[in-house]
Amino acid sequence: MLALPSGIGKQFSRSYSEQQSNIKMKTRNEELEEMIDLAIKSIWTYTIFRTLFRKEDADCEVRREHPEFFLAMHDSLLCSFCVAVEILFEENAKATSLWSLVRQAERQLSNKLETRIQAHKSSIKDIETLRHQVCAHRWQTKSPQKVLAEVKLRINAMTEIAQLTRFVILELAEDIDSKRKVELEKQQLSESTLGCVAKDALKVLQAFRGGEGSARGT
Repeated sequence: MLALPSGIGKQFSRSYSEQQSNIKMKTRNEELEEMIDLAIKSIWTYTIFRTLFRKEDADCEVRREHPEFFLAMHDSLLCSFCVAVEILFEENAKATSLWSLVRQAERQLSNKLETRIQAHKSSIKDIETLRHQVCAHRWQTKSPQKVLAEVKLRINAMTEIAQLTRFVILELAEDIDSKRKVELEKQQLSESTLGCVAKDALKVLQAFRGGEGSARGT
């Protein structure tokens, strides 16, 4: 076995310790802002998905006429939503997630939010299954189609988790900075903003429905 020159081991150990001491942990506010950004994007993604894939005859006809586009949009939006939800509700103590922020909240709020999240555990688990077995990994024994058939994710489950995410992130924002909650309710997570996101998605359907000339004119 090759021996290290005298003192090298100590130097390496000291250098590693210094590097570790220089690593700055995220503040609670930094974690909150990171989760706010992801929560907003996940809710917007859900809003677009819900609009593009409504069960209306005219929309079904448009999707049949343009299968490549809508198949790509369906899979991209669904996987983006599943990945975001898996990160948001990751329970690992070392992860930056809603759970991390819940654990840092004062006891009454922490208990309230924990109970609320646990009530939706089944839907969260289904979405995480899609993330793990379809969006991120492929199992040898199961095809993506088989996983989707087994999970049977419904738009209601996505609605449930989108609403849960909005509720939890606003409660946490208020706990850390009440002004931040007000900003979110008036801006990115306001009903008017979500309505605009849905209207933009609806314009996509209308453009396809009206043909290329109509699409250029919108």
